Amino acid sequence: MRKALLALGVLALLAVPARAQFGAIDSSALLSNKAVQDELKLSDEQKKAITEANEEFGKAIQAAIKDMDFDAAAKAGQERTKAIKKVIDKLDDKQAKRLMQLEVQAARQFKQKNPRLFANTHLQKELSFTTKQKEKVKELITDLDKDFKELDDDAKGDFQKMRANFKKKAELNGKAYDKVVESFDDDQKKAFEKAGGEKFELKFDFKFPKKEDKKDDKE
Repeated sequence: MRKALLALGVLALLAVPARAQFGAIDSSALLSNKAVQDELKLSDEQKKAITEANEEFGKAIQAAIKDMDFDAAAKAGQERTKAIKKVIDKLDDKQAKRLMQLEVQAARQFKQKNPRLFANTHLQKELSFTTKQKEKVKELITDLDKDFKELDDDAKGDFQKMRANFKKKAELNGKAYDKVVESFDDDQKKAFEKAGGEKFELKFDFKFPKKEDKKDDKE
């Protein structure tokens, strides 16, 4: 049992999509929420694409847990993110703006500092970002990606290091987030306060994929 739980924990750490890690509920995580799908009035085709992406992700994680394949777990998360991004890219302007608002609300509700939020073109427009601010956000995210990769490469296969990296990455995210916010003028600060739009009650009920073969639980 202990071995199975450890395997599940390690692979779960690796499999979570990059922008949904370390206290950051991103747009791809939000779109998997039924209430959010209804709020955005997604079509049946869009909902189907999201469901299929999550189902494929679940199957891949099942296999990765069975084989203790860390690379497969990470790849599963990446493939899921790509599939849901295709849905995001096809949202109309009204849907995309509302999704941005929900992401802002989620960040506040769960007290998250996610600098990648400021890469959203709808939020940049809402806050009247200058060219310099846009370039700064892009630079910060590029640096974060580089730092995160170095941490992941160093911790690969080491559960204790992966756990420690959650804190390190959260700290890096927080510093980058603060740098963006510190660049706001008074009008941008006021605009950011209103950027969440109409209040939406966001609830999550995250579940790990169920194991098909329960015999391993006895190990």
